[in-house]
Amino acid sequence: MDKLQKGMIIDGVFASEHIDTSGEILEVEGCDISDLVNGVGILNFEHKGDSPMDILGKITYAKKIKSANDCSNEREKAYWNQVKIPFIYGHAELFDGENHPGALAVASLVRYYHNRKEPLLARFSIEGTTLERNGNSLKRSIARRVALTLKPCNR
Repeated sequence: MDKLQKGMIIDGVFASEHIDTSGEILEVEGCDISDLVNGVGILNFEHKGDSPMDILGKITYAKKIKSANDCSNEREKAYWNQVKIPFIYGHAELFDGENHPGALAVASLVRYYHNRKEPLLARFSIEGTTLERNGNSLKRSIARRVALTLKPCNR
């Protein structure tokens, strides 16, 4: 058996309580992130997931951050200082270590912007099910997947 190859780890804000372009607000407190926490969440590209080519990686960490006090490291604090509103933070491991063509392309994109110290154009977008809505507020929901997208609804 070959030595296990680790993939690139990417992190960021999966979702926040900012109003998105469709006029909706996800309430972080009411969002069940257990699929993401328990290792069954996947990372796809542009909300596509019908083909293995669309599945770029696996969610390896997810956490609700409702205040600066919830931050447990400098990375989380840096995102809190940018967002300053409750959000879901997480990590994903890309399948580039397995030579997945889509994950290799994304890893190249991330390296390009990182090496030039430019902001990455891709963002995260959470996917799941709405259980309870009050107007434009998603009171209770279940997060099932995360998309890496160049067209996020919540910038």
